[in-house]
Formats: sequence, structure tokens, C-alpha cells
Amino acid sequence: MIPTSIDGTDITGATIDGTDVTEITVDGQTVFSASQPRIYHFGGNDSGGGIDDIYEYNPDTDTISTMSATVPQIVRFGLTEAVDGKIYHVGGGTDEIYEYDPPTDTISTVSATLPQNVSRGAGAAVDGNMYHFAGQSGSLIDDIYEYDPATDTASTMSATLPQGTRFGQAEAVDGKIYHFGGNDSGGAIDDIYEYNPDTDTISTMSATLPKAVIGASVGVVDDKIYHFGGFSPNNDDILEYDPATDTISTMSETIPVDIRNTTAAVVGGKIYIFGGQTSSLVDDIYEYDPATDTISTMSVTLPKDIEAGRAVAFG
Repeated sequence: MIPTSIDGTDITGATIDGTDVTEITVDGQTVFSASQPRIYHFGGNDSGGGIDDIYEYNPDTDTISTMSATVPQIVRFGLTEAVDGKIYHVGGGTDEIYEYDPPTDTISTVSATLPQNVSRGAGAAVDGNMYHFAGQSGSLIDDIYEYDPATDTASTMSATLPQGTRFGQAEAVDGKIYHFGGNDSGGAIDDIYEYNPDTDTISTMSATLPKAVIGASVGVVDDKIYHFGGFSPNNDDILEYDPATDTISTMSETIPVDIRNTTAAVVGGKIYIFGGQTSSLVDDIYEYDPATDTISTMSVTLPKDIEAGRAVAFG
């Protein structure tokens, strides 16, 4: 957990002579850093079923902690985004929306709810609003929902995906959201969609994934979207999609194993990939560096074997 006090004195947002405190060191060791992001991992499935745990991973020290707070219910295949100093978890088997405050390790259920109970969707945030795409609510759905944390309101957009889709992935670049793959009623698909929140319009891009795939994970570095693994069947591919040119490439590097149902988050230009399923659930954490196209297995692991969690960087 990010430290919030020293000797009982609150240091959250602290200043010295009007200057923001960004780092505190004791005997040469950093005990507080406002610029040291962490990654928070929410829920998922372990070998016993769904879980409500929240984990904090520190990329700088390659350490992981189990937080005291837990998600109010079991969640998997949800959406997490950091917006205005809080983390929001949307869907994942419920219509509820949760607000998590990392500095105080507290979580609450907001008043707004999604229009229906939904799981296995995808999403991203643009200009402080979260957008949740499709998923499953009994049957497949094609809806796009917008959640505005500032007003705590959720609404259904006019635009929809071209078909009901679940197990896709999405990321935002330059004010637009790109949705990758998933499966519709006919099976896995290779489509890439572009959603423009400003105009509430969706387009099918010319580029497609090299293979139809579900249950991948994605991360953005330098306005390019990196796509990891997925199923149909399990694969170890790392793909790079450039929205500016609508082109997709298969990187030389691969994930150490064929894997699906991972989750990813970005810190310092590197993408961290958590858990997933090979022939069984795994607890590994991988670090991918797009600048060098190299992947490493971190020394620390998740506290248990997990798939279908959701991770987000904060700080």
C-alpha cells in the first residue's frame, strides 16, 4: 500500500513551504514516492472459483501484497480504469460499480449501476469517462455503456458493436477506443473496431487480427496497442497495432507459454501481464518491453493461480 503517514502525520498531498512532496527518503531508502506507480489487480478465478481479492504489485521492487480491502463480491472479466485519483471497477458478473482508493485501501459501491448485470465485456477510459463494450448478460450483447465518475451516472450509448460479442479486449489511443476480437454467436472473430466517444460512432477497421482470438490482454505504449496471447486455440503471440496507420504486426518476441485470460497494465513504458490459463491456471507475471521487443518472467508471482482478473496502473 502507498504510505499515507509518517509517525501518525498524514502525508497524502503533503507540501513543504508550498512545494508538493514527491518523495521522502530515510537513510537513503525511498519510503514515499508520489511518482512511483503501482498496479492493482482485482478479482478473477482461482482453482476454487471466483475471488474478491485485490493485489498491489510494485514494478520497481518486483513485490506484491494482498490488500486488506476486497471487492464487495466475486468479480471476473470486468473493467478497471484509473480516473481522477480513484480506480473504478465496472461489471464482471454484476451491474454494480465499485470505487477503490489505493492510498487508504478502501472500496465502496457507487450509486450508479450498469443498465444490466454484465460480464466478459471490454472497455477503456477517454476524457475521464469509462466505456464498457458488449459482453454477456444471459445472452451476448452488443451495447456500449458510458460511466461518468464525476457525476456518478451510467448511460447506454446509441452506437452498438456490429454484433453481440464477449471476451474481446479494448484500449484507448488519441481519444478513440479500439476493440479487438472476442467471440460472437458463430465463434471467435478477428475484427478490430474503432469507437469515437465524441460522435458516438463505431467503425470496422480494414486491419484484422492475424487469427480469430478470444481472451487476450492489451496495453498501450507510445500510441501503439500491444495484444497478448488469447484462445482459439491458446497462443503465445504478441501483436502490435498502430491506429494511426491501421496496421497490425506480429512481433518477433513471444510469451513464454501459450496462454489466455491474462490481464495487463502499463508502467514506465513496459507492459506487465498477470496470470491466465495454459493447460491450467498460472500465477506468473511477465514484463514486456516494446522498445526492445523482449519479455521477462518476474521473480514474484501472484499469491495464487488466477485467470480473468483485471489490472490497472495507478500513481
